[in-house]
Amino acid sequence: MEWELIRLGPGMTARYEIADRRPKKVNAVEFGMGEAMLGVANRLIDAADAGVGVACVEAGESGYARMLNEQGGLYTVVVRGYEGETPVRREAVIQCVLEVHEADGLPALAGNGDLVFGIVDDSPEAVALALRFIELRRAAGLADIPMYALGAGMPDVDAPVYRALADGLAFRSEPDEAVRLCREMNYRDDMLYIAEPYARLTLFHLEAVRGRFPLDRAEGVRFAGLFELMRVGMLNGLVYDAGIFLMAAAGWLNGCDTLRDCMDHERLRRFVGEAFTEEILPSAALSGIDRQDVERCVIESFGRYADPLNRNRVLRAAGGLLGRFARGPLQLIQSHAEAEFEPPRRLAFALAATIMLYAGARQNPETGRYEVMRGKTVEALHDDPALIAHFATLSHDMPPESLAYAALADRELWGHDLREVDGLEARVALDIAAIQREPGFLPTA
Repeated sequence: MEWELIRLGPGMTARYEIADRRPKKVNAVEFGMGEAMLGVANRLIDAADAGVGVACVEAGESGYARMLNEQGGLYTVVVRGYEGETPVRREAVIQCVLEVHEADGLPALAGNGDLVFGIVDDSPEAVALALRFIELRRAAGLADIPMYALGAGMPDVDAPVYRALADGLAFRSEPDEAVRLCREMNYRDDMLYIAEPYARLTLFHLEAVRGRFPLDRAEGVRFAGLFELMRVGMLNGLVYDAGIFLMAAAGWLNGCDTLRDCMDHERLRRFVGEAFTEEILPSAALSGIDRQDVERCVIESFGRYADPLNRNRVLRAAGGLLGRFARGPLQLIQSHAEAEFEPPRRLAFALAATIMLYAGARQNPETGRYEVMRGKTVEALHDDPALIAHFATLSHDMPPESLAYAALADRELWGHDLREVDGLEARVALDIAAIQREPGFLPTA
């Protein structure tokens, strides 16, 4: 890709009349540089202008540390979408990142006595780095700092680790769009992110921490007690994870490229709506969540997906789709099957569509990414490469019964044999057969 624009860096901020808000010192550490971290958490930390300087540690993000270091820790988040009925488009140069390290920078970072808190991204690599950091810090005779884990992957450790939730759609820009946006901004940014206006960071409320936490009054950052944090997490699982799971593969197979396309697709929108009404909302009551809270969250989320200014690619938004399935929809399928002796119709179909999507993935020899093809359209799958590789040994044109058996029986994928769920194997095989005959098939009531 040819660039003729000046690259973003500390030396050009004054020239572009970007106000200097760089913090004075590093007092927070982040493990992993995923989209929730760079596109949501750091955006809120930076906007708070509370003197929080961040050190990022790369956790398998393939060159992000090098690229961000070359830009002096600066990168741009383009926020676009609707706030209520008002269209917005704004750019923010994120300035809170003062240091960027690869894994070999952990020992020096662990010796920083100014650190106040840490955030751990939702990936096994990030968790491993955080655990190593705790060991190194203790070996240096320094006190533990509160660590907030964005996912559920942190094991029980003898250290102050608390749950956190980052909520908001944010993605690293695709190359073609990055070129266009950089031309509009008149500078080059190799780490450009696009985000919706909505962004929230919810942290476990701990009075001893909150009293000295530098973001306790930041907009978009809030503290919650354990019950409230669990409730928000369950809502995310019931609404966001389940909603994306229902839409992603079925939407792609029906010709939908973006979340907006999914919302505009009449049959798909009805399919997702019926799944929430008949299969997900009834489970909310059993989980102790108020049905009205779920309904409000569904309406809000679908409004964000339909935002015409935020053209989120559906398979990009579905990053980690297999993990989303395990966090939310799998439990819904299991509990429904236990009560009714058969799986929920629409969630089971979404699983069949996901199996068909992933079984069609093939690795691009030039980029190493796993991709799927629909006609002449090629799109990357954003998931754990090791998990996708399991599916890449299969084929979407296998006999339906064989494909259903091979996928559902894989304990490495799901943690246990999904053929044990009443009626699921037969239902998935029937739906795979229907999709093979008609890729745009969707079950009706």
